[in-house]
Amino acid sequence: MSCVSQAVFLQWFLTITGTVKLRRDINLDSLTNQQLQAGIAELDHAIYLHDQWYKNLLRVLVSRVSPEQSDLMPDAHLKCAFGKWYEDHSESFFIESQQLKSLFEAHKKVHSGARHLFQRISNGLVIPVDDWDNFESGRERMRREIWAARHEFAETLKNRDSLTEAQTRTGLLADLRKQHSLVLRGKQTYALAMLDFDHFKRINDSYGHAAGDTVLASTVQCVKSHLRPYDRIYRYGGEEFIICMPSTTLEQAGEMMERLRLAISEQHFEFGDIQVTASFGVTVLRESQTVKESINCADKAMYEAKSAGRDRVVLDV
Repeated sequence: MSCVSQAVFLQWFLTITGTVKLRRDINLDSLTNQQLQAGIAELDHAIYLHDQWYKNLLRVLVSRVSPEQSDLMPDAHLKCAFGKWYEDHSESFFIESQQLKSLFEAHKKVHSGARHLFQRISNGLVIPVDDWDNFESGRERMRREIWAARHEFAETLKNRDSLTEAQTRTGLLADLRKQHSLVLRGKQTYALAMLDFDHFKRINDSYGHAAGDTVLASTVQCVKSHLRPYDRIYRYGGEEFIICMPSTTLEQAGEMMERLRLAISEQHFEFGDIQVTASFGVTVLRESQTVKESINCADKAMYEAKSAGRDRVVLDV
């Protein structure tokens, strides 16, 4: 009997994230909707496999059949697929994730508890209630860790725009208010930019709405490829997007948006000889302003960019 439920998720996670550097917590924002959906499916399968593992454990304990020899070893938690994965990548940045550490510790405790129960059964001894309760506690913790990961994936997917894969505006204000509280305490600077496509209606009118959708989706992916792992992009309205940049000054944000503006204008599309451009308004969260007021400042700066000729970046100074 081997504990493989956690390995299914972790092996999938390593595959889809490649060598993307993560923060202390797993950065799900960098994953595509398809990858998030695959992750949820794998986690559902992991939960199923864990339930099967548990049923087999009960079969061993109740029927007194012999457990597998590997489950009796002190390092049983390293012999299953998940344990081997962890050992191979113990020096990598993935192990910096507290979520993975918690999952591995829960996994180790389950193996230790199962080994203790198997040893008592093999020696013809009764399993004390406290021993069983300790094992069950560890098993439930591992199950909670898997469900917590699934919930995080599902919530991230739920708050994604299905077309562009930008985050929806549903959680924007709540996210910005959390960051604003850090600004108020002097913990960080925080910049945000309003991005609006120039003459987007012309694209829809000339090439059709399918072409317009392609422009939106492709451009958001272009933007994401130029952002840092901890930056976020939200779809604020039709062709309006808000880009949030932690630990960033107004000047730094302006430079970042200038690079984005250039990257957007250099895109090529197969359906027509068009140049897609965007106008940007950039501001920072300030102690003297509410979050909504800051968004309005970015919006105003963006309209100033439109009035000045479009395809440019205007700072809210």
